[in-house]
Amino acid sequence: MGAMASQADQDPRISEFAVAPPHSAPGVTSMVGYRVREIPGTVHRGMPSSTLVFIVSLDDGVQAAATAEALPAAKPSPVILGGLHTQASQVRQRRGQAGVQLAVHPLASRALFGVPAAELSVTDFDAAPVLGRAAAELHERAAEARGWPDAFALVAHHLLDAHRRREGVTVRPEVAYAWHQLERSRGTAPVGVLAEQVGVSTRHLITLFRREVGRTPKTVAMLMRFEYATARIADVARRYHRVDLAAVAAEAGYADQAHLTRDFVRFAGVPPGIWLAEEFQNIQDGGHGIRSQWCYDHFQDHFQSDRLGDPASA
Repeated sequence: MGAMASQADQDPRISEFAVAPPHSAPGVTSMVGYRVREIPGTVHRGMPSSTLVFIVSLDDGVQAAATAEALPAAKPSPVILGGLHTQASQVRQRRGQAGVQLAVHPLASRALFGVPAAELSVTDFDAAPVLGRAAAELHERAAEARGWPDAFALVAHHLLDAHRRREGVTVRPEVAYAWHQLERSRGTAPVGVLAEQVGVSTRHLITLFRREVGRTPKTVAMLMRFEYATARIADVARRYHRVDLAAVAAEAGYADQAHLTRDFVRFAGVPPGIWLAEEFQNIQDGGHGIRSQWCYDHFQDHFQSDRLGDPASA
């Protein structure tokens, strides 16, 4: 990554972020290159969301753990892959750390990684047990990339190849339809109504979700709402350097600001004000909220669009 390093020396930002073009790879809702500059050893909160985390390191690896207590013993992983976690993970940051981070649609997990999202760990983020030798090979190739476009292309090519090898792999249409409706409503669609629309009981829909993504529809809905609120907070802070949390809560579908704060403490471990103070520099440098610029329709085009119209008849 020598070309990027020489450009970095003239950049005053603490962190560098580069965004891959939308639709770069199937099932990917965002692909972001990151590079940490002048920063002391700090711990970053990996926020829960409705997408899977897939990180290809461009250096020695990412040191991450599910809890602060487990972080000191965690070994750096060249490639990170994690399921739908509901508590913020802990990520050790250091100067010069770089990688490509992807948000992957959970319903694409079978086609891209060979297992449903429910089988991805939310405590051990090393991708090697799932991807095998392919994880090390991808890391080795990506580490030799000479710029962000090259790194993005290498990662995208890996996912495209994986998708081609598993062409025809699908998920249950009931799950695909219900997930799509939850996305469209930003997590506010009633689960009982969705179950009725797909022709199954609420209990059965819950079972199908747990089998596929490891979470209930209600938890997925909460993650979607929280994810949207987090992106809005970051976007407003970037634009105006202050945030009306009550307005964000109302826009995201929370009953009030206190409801938003409770969800923040539940998922992030801290209230929104503390998280914003921790992440403000990253937000100003271009991090956070990037995912919201991408469109989930790309996932539908590659995986589920032929089954979304009438799931109950499947």
